[in-house]
Amino acid sequence: MTERKPKPGKQRYRRTDEELIQDLQKRIEDLKNRKAAKEIKKDPASKEATSAFRALTKAVEKSKDSSDAALKRALSESQRILAEYFESMGMKVPKARKPRARKSK
Repeated sequence: MTERKPKPGKQRYRRTDEELIQDLQKRIEDLKNRKAAKEIKKDPASKEATSAFRALTKAVEKSKDSSDAALKRALSESQRILAEYFESMGMKVPKARKPRARKSK
């Protein structure tokens, strides 16, 4: 992307019509992806898959203290497969839910 500078004597750069169109098309595409992801999230199997992914994330974290390498490998492999599925469907990979801390004043 080229560096945009304001015209001499001006404070800000005004985007061209082509730049505005590109930005709006990108926004439309993002909205379409969000709509598709919402449809997928409504599926009960998908809801279970997200909770399974979160459970796998917790299990991987807890297995770091374990000496069973095969278990660690199996957990991380299944987590990777589910992550690939979520990304292929256009969904964000679910994050592990962690307990909230108190806000400091």
